[in-house]
Amino acid sequence: MALVSPLDLLTVTDNEQDVIRCLVRRPRITALEISGFTKIPLKELETLLKQMVSDSRVVQLTLNEAVCFEVSFSENKGSEKNSGKKGSSVLDMLFP
Repeated sequence: MALVSPLDLLTVTDNEQDVIRCLVRRPRITALEISGFTKIPLKELETLLKQMVSDSRVVQLTLNEAVCFEVSFSENKGSEKNSGKKGSSVLDMLFP
C-alpha cells in the first residue's frame, strides 16, 4: 500500500482535502461521522471514500465491527526508528 506524503495533498480535490483534514484531526472515524464534520452528503462521501481507499489516500479498517477510516502518511526512512522520536502530527511529518 502506498502512503500519502504531504506533497500528495496538492493533487487532491477540495472534497478529498476536507476528508483528509477531518481524518488528520479525528483518525479512525466512520463515514457517517466524516459526513457530519465535512457536510459532504453520505452517498457522495461513500463513493469518494471508495475511490480514496482505491487510490491509497486513506485506509479502511474495522474497529469494534464499525468500518472506520484513517490517513497513513509516509515517513522519512529511518528517521523515527533511529532517533526514537514519535512524531505523529502533520507538522512533525513535514518538518522532521
